[in-house]
Amino acid sequence: MIELRNVDVTFQDGKQTVKAVRDVSLKVEKGDIYGIVGYSGAGKSTLVRTINLLQRPTSGSVIVGAQELSALPAKSLRTARKKIGMIFQYFNLMRARTVAGNIAYPLRKSGLSKKEINDKVDDLLELVGLVDKKHTYPSQLSGGQKQRVAIARALANDPEVLLCDEATSALDPKTTSSILELLKRLNKKLSLTIVIITHEMQVVKEICNKVAVMDDGEVVEQGDLVSLFTSPKEALTHEFIDTATHLDQALEKLRKHPTLLDLSVDDVLANITYVGVSTGTPLIASLYAQFGVTTNILYGNVEILQQTPVGNLIVVFSGEKRQREKAVSYLESNNIVVNQIQNTQTIVPIKQEKIS
Repeated sequence: MIELRNVDVTFQDGKQTVKAVRDVSLKVEKGDIYGIVGYSGAGKSTLVRTINLLQRPTSGSVIVGAQELSALPAKSLRTARKKIGMIFQYFNLMRARTVAGNIAYPLRKSGLSKKEINDKVDDLLELVGLVDKKHTYPSQLSGGQKQRVAIARALANDPEVLLCDEATSALDPKTTSSILELLKRLNKKLSLTIVIITHEMQVVKEICNKVAVMDDGEVVEQGDLVSLFTSPKEALTHEFIDTATHLDQALEKLRKHPTLLDLSVDDVLANITYVGVSTGTPLIASLYAQFGVTTNILYGNVEILQQTPVGNLIVVFSGEKRQREKAVSYLESNNIVVNQIQNTQTIVPIKQEKIS
């Protein structure tokens, strides 16, 4: 559906050359809700603007559907862009136009009659849950309502792709949740492919089925949501995931209460991640019976990611070193990821650094 091939975006800032996007390649399949996450300045907003050529890449190819957009003449590109809707952090509504006027604006040269446009506006208002706001002005709307209007406007030309550039960053958590639910519903009802740019892994966790992590213009890791959450390879990905799963908060609380971490030479602090059916299996409880290893649970949660249960625990393994290693091997053989936590801040794979 969407393919970026070796995309570079370079800006000239005086005498300095700035590479905002560096050799990015990724694929978004039809029907995906694809998240691109990174901190400010990572290049994610520049990257998403290459998808509809609001930002032309310095090099590389942008393919949407069967068309390479960068190769299209101006008139064909304008036509292609109509099938790519876009919403922004601050809504970009026209204050002098009513809700209906904002939604109808993209249809002004569509060839539709006045009645057809009015009917379409009504349908879109119903779709986003704002039927009663048709004649209201943006200044009279809440932030969430404004974003719903922006979504309806982006859908006016029946796009196949919706680009969301930090679309929930200006909203409170409750409103963010309602907008994400709306996007999920539109994804299913309209077979809409959605690309979401965000600095919040929580947003990715709630809605996306695939994700790419960006840093300094590069995609450092990408894959399906569950795989990234359960087996991240890059330190930056770990950092985002720890925030989304509240693991970082739990570790901070433990650090402030050292009595909980009064570890002996036979103790190891670890993070355990369960996936799928393993989440409901009492494997931890069996460690003492099989290996003489006691497991003290300090923190735990279970979430559902893309209909897959994923559990996280912070535990203290207590027991003789060789038996601890056998217990860890047993857990890993049952598809449980076990990582050692060092100094309540650094998490390292036990396979890379054996528990001591």
